[in-house]
Amino acid sequence: MPDLPAWRADLAHLAACLLALGGRPEEAYEELRAAFASGAWWHRRILLEDDDLADLAGIEGFADFVRDSQARADAAADTTRPPVLHRPEGTPRGLLVTLHGAGEEAEDAATEWAAALDAGCVLFAVESSQRNTPTYRSWPDPEVAARDIATAVAGLDAADRDLPLVTGGFSAGARPAMRWALAGSPGTPVGFVAVAPAVFPTDLDPALVRAGVDRGVPGLILLGEKDDAVGEGAQATYESLRQAGLACRLDLVPGLGHTYPDDFDVRLRAALEPLLAGGA
Repeated sequence: MPDLPAWRADLAHLAACLLALGGRPEEAYEELRAAFASGAWWHRRILLEDDDLADLAGIEGFADFVRDSQARADAAADTTRPPVLHRPEGTPRGLLVTLHGAGEEAEDAATEWAAALDAGCVLFAVESSQRNTPTYRSWPDPEVAARDIATAVAGLDAADRDLPLVTGGFSAGARPAMRWALAGSPGTPVGFVAVAPAVFPTDLDPALVRAGVDRGVPGLILLGEKDDAVGEGAQATYESLRQAGLACRLDLVPGLGHTYPDDFDVRLRAALEPLLAGGA
């Protein structure tokens, strides 16, 4: 497996979690130290907020280790990659900007959401600059996420920015996609498509929700019936949005866990049609 060394930090984190949970925190710490010596690093939130590693906090030197690891994370924070842009055949009728899930990349999102091209949309996949490890990207800080999105969108041609804009995202990426659509900037989103959104009602500021309601922004939450990872929060968020007056729809997919449904291409094209028609 030639790509495995690139995941040294992630594998060490998993091993450390298992060791710590097995009552062997000293060995867990040594696993992290060995990976660090080979170039690995972790954002402090991974080392301090992961309950599995709680027993490491009392080990001598661990606080300094966290500081040194964060220094590497900070040094790598400016390492960003350009968004992925795909254009449909013919004249585009819309713009879909999609945000990847935790641990994924823009290329992954571009692949999953490719059916937007068949719907006549310019497909623009934005990658988060926030990394927990050298290979694990996500969207934990909403302000940084908003900045990443704004920077990427500003790089689009003016003609693309003028198209009806739909925001989309999977899991952790669906959370900033929903915030963006509700806020109405950058651009003026005409709706959102959130797949297995990792979101709770408290993640959406009431002022944002009111702004979305006032603008009449519709949205679709696509959720697996057996999604134990985010299902509870996503359904509670849907209920709160509906109670606030947002034109939001929830599609529960029978038997589906925390992933895309097999017929996502069909579902995405169907979801985009009314959003693009309303934003034309």
